Amino acid sequence: MAWLRVLIAVLMLPLLAVPGFAQQPGEVARIALVIANEAYPEAAIAGVAQQGRAVAETLSAGGFDVVAVENADRNALRQAIAGFASKLRRGAQVVVFYSGHTTQQRNRNFLLPVQNGTEGAVDLDEIVDPLIIARPTSALIFLDAGRDNPWQGNAKGLLPLEPMEGIAVLFPTAPGKALPAGPDRAGEAWLKAIRTPGLEMAQAVKQVRDTVSRETRRSQQAWLSAEPPKGLVVTSVARPVAVAQGSRAVIPPPQTPGVTQDAAYDLAFWESIRNSRSAAEYRAYLDAYPNGRFASLARTREQEYRAGPAAPASTAVAVATPPASPQPAAGAPQRDCTGCPELVAIPAGSFQMGSNDLYEFEKPVHPVSVRGFYLGAREVTFEEWDLCIDQGGCNHRPDDRGLGRGKRPVTDIHWNDANAYLAWLSARSGKPYRLPTESEWEYAARAGTATTYPWGQTLVKERANCLGCNDQKRGSATAAGQFPANAFGLYDMAGNAAEWIADCWSENYRSAPRDGSAYTVGGCRERVLRGGSFNNDPRYLRSAARFKYEADVRFYTNGFRVARDR
Repeated sequence: MAWLRVLIAVLMLPLLAVPGFAQQPGEVARIALVIANEAYPEAAIAGVAQQGRAVAETLSAGGFDVVAVENADRNALRQAIAGFASKLRRGAQVVVFYSGHTTQQRNRNFLLPVQNGTEGAVDLDEIVDPLIIARPTSALIFLDAGRDNPWQGNAKGLLPLEPMEGIAVLFPTAPGKALPAGPDRAGEAWLKAIRTPGLEMAQAVKQVRDTVSRETRRSQQAWLSAEPPKGLVVTSVARPVAVAQGSRAVIPPPQTPGVTQDAAYDLAFWESIRNSRSAAEYRAYLDAYPNGRFASLARTREQEYRAGPAAPASTAVAVATPPASPQPAAGAPQRDCTGCPELVAIPAGSFQMGSNDLYEFEKPVHPVSVRGFYLGAREVTFEEWDLCIDQGGCNHRPDDRGLGRGKRPVTDIHWNDANAYLAWLSARSGKPYRLPTESEWEYAARAGTATTYPWGQTLVKERANCLGCNDQKRGSATAAGQFPANAFGLYDMAGNAAEWIADCWSENYRSAPRDGSAYTVGGCRERVLRGGSFNNDPRYLRSAARFKYEADVRFYTNGFRVARDR
């Protein structure tokens, strides 16, 4: 192998000197190769071509010069590799993504075109060797391969590659092991990670490995040849529209009368940082939208948080005396558009948040003041979610488990899915939709009460859908609004579907905001769920009850309701 690479290096030296490789001062070349082969007559792989297109679009939005090919025969495969190699230059940042079948031959890995099997196999070294010669500052090769196929014989999976300077190689499973049948966990996790603004490739790869290990209970372990060098970021925080177009959390909005696409992205960008305490994030917004609708507020917050950390909130435990009941808002529920969730106006007020009764993470009880806002009268339903799918705003079609869709609360939703829906709804309605903060949610759930449950100190049958809440066990979510509303006119704040909240999880309330805003920390992976579900016992339906879940994991009990500012 070593002598072959030396020979190739000698032969390719003249190519590296041609004018096409001239680099402008200060310019960092970003080059990518994407190969997605699924249409194998003997062993087709569903979804690979679509995934390849998504990867190519994400890399292109991130400023990469992308060479992409799908369902390639031998000639097309080699032409794509040659085109990619011709663009390489010293000091470049490089990403290679291959999804399809592979085999081991002569102690090397071979990529298989969609026709002719091993007769048309292309040596992986045809990609690796030009990369070694070009000396990139940072490169990742992701071989999303190793599946069982008719050509592999007894040599399953992929052969490991030796560590190479500046080049990391990622496999979805360990060398010598076949990739299990089922969903492409590694590919999905990697695509999601590289769409995250500002996330370095080393951290993206770590997320892939953690996700694969967790979701397979360690039966599948992604393999990495070496840590990706620092500096390789696919999606920059300074490219808001490109980020929005490549992100599941900010969906390209449909055309809406009176709302331009740029204005919709402005709104979606702001919604993603509105509760941040990072001066850098507000600066990123201002760089993208110096005259945006939130520019004045962004400048104020940038100066505030750049001046230093906010003074810590008092940790004194407030006396848990019943607060004065805020008056319910006047006026009937409203909708901002046809098919939008029905909203209830929640009046401004103060209350005592938390509980000293059961769990440390519900302590200490503390005073919070909440500004007036709107909250969904019911949890978002399958009917409302499916409209988002039909109009291209949502990608994930959650499983209703054969129970029917319609007015039942949508579940099998993770935190990022919920935010994708909210971005679409904001663009469609022209209003700034979001998830409620944890303090807003508890304030609305209590609706002026200071008791264990919104209806009193003890459980009352037929007031909510949970395990033990009814004489007849239901075992699933019921149509929204089947039980009595609370004093604010909100349904199912206890039970039915657990509800995602904007806040990051915290182990107690000692650093919790007192102004009704969300508690956020950088890179948090666990978000708060509130209200309990049909599958929980009454402890989880208490007004103060809270629990957590990983933001990128879907579960059949978890849904959400919408909120927006007045």
